[in-house]
Amino acid sequence: MHDRVKREATETSGRARRSNTASNLFALAAVVFGVLALILYLRNPGGGIAPVPTAAPGGNQIVNVTDALRAQDLDVQQPPGLFVPRGALDVPGQGIEIDGAPAFIFLYPDEAAARADAAGVDANDVVPERLAGTPTPEGERRMTQGSNVIVLVVGGSAEAWQKVETAVASLA
Repeated sequence: MHDRVKREATETSGRARRSNTASNLFALAAVVFGVLALILYLRNPGGGIAPVPTAAPGGNQIVNVTDALRAQDLDVQQPPGLFVPRGALDVPGQGIEIDGAPAFIFLYPDEAAARADAAGVDANDVVPERLAGTPTPEGERRMTQGSNVIVLVVGGSAEAWQKVETAVASLA
């Protein structure tokens, strides 16, 4: 009986050693991954937020336009579901709000295409009667073009419009 107890104790301690080895390996892997995460974080102290790429001349994207508008101290929001389908202009317009007024950004493949499209259209013909299921607000429709971008604003103040024109003119 004594041998049986000894054998069971030996088997139990062998199993305990194997499970301790596996636990130790997992603990070591967790420490290694933790150190690796710390090293990667310290190499990028900005917290992982990628910088906005500088647009190539005539290659502006929505983020470049909204950043230029914000640089003019305009409040820019991007509500969901606000857009203008392709129609009077050859490309669809992404909806934004500038100081609470609906506005649209139209992006073209290059400056020549944007300039040609802007020259042949009246701003009143671009905005549909309903936006995101509600009637389009009253107000003057103003449109400006710079680089590969057209920005159209519905209503808003004259001061905000001047800032919009300055922002669009600053685009590369």
